[in-house]
Amino acid sequence: MEIAAQVFGILAFIVSVISFQLKTYRQILYAQTLCAVLFVIHFLLLARSGHADAMTGAALNGVCAVRDVVLLLTEKQRTQKMTSVLAVVFSVIVAVIGILTWSSPVSLLFIIAMVLNTVALSIPDPNRVRIFIMISAPFACAYDVLTQSIGGTVNETVSFLSALTAYLRCRRLQAR
Repeated sequence: MEIAAQVFGILAFIVSVISFQLKTYRQILYAQTLCAVLFVIHFLLLARSGHADAMTGAALNGVCAVRDVVLLLTEKQRTQKMTSVLAVVFSVIVAVIGILTWSSPVSLLFIIAMVLNTVALSIPDPNRVRIFIMISAPFACAYDVLTQSIGGTVNETVSFLSALTAYLRCRRLQAR
């Protein structure tokens, strides 16, 4: 079970890294939705292997997958006000689900990361998305280390570097 969990974590990691290299908000959201689904499976399998804190990761990734679909479906008609409301609503849902699946203070790390991630993906500006991902990554990485999520730990480390690289590349291109 643990090996299968780590395989899904690695697959999610690959999709996540690719997502930050994509050019449009929509492309990033599609990839992040797939990544969240893969991480749901990953953390469920880790929880079945005896890692109690992994249930928070599974539940919050599930919320994030739903959030990403809602953001995709509302993209064209979304106003700035609606975007802000969705960010607040999904941040509250993340916090509530995080508390309901709370196993130990380790869960708080992932709750913080997913609230930041929710704010990030609610902003239809790829560079701002990358900035918030870079802020949330250390919280998620600490959670992943403590839940023994190899794929998650590598994902957060490399995603941070990938988001930073893409951010710097885009800034350089904009300066030209």
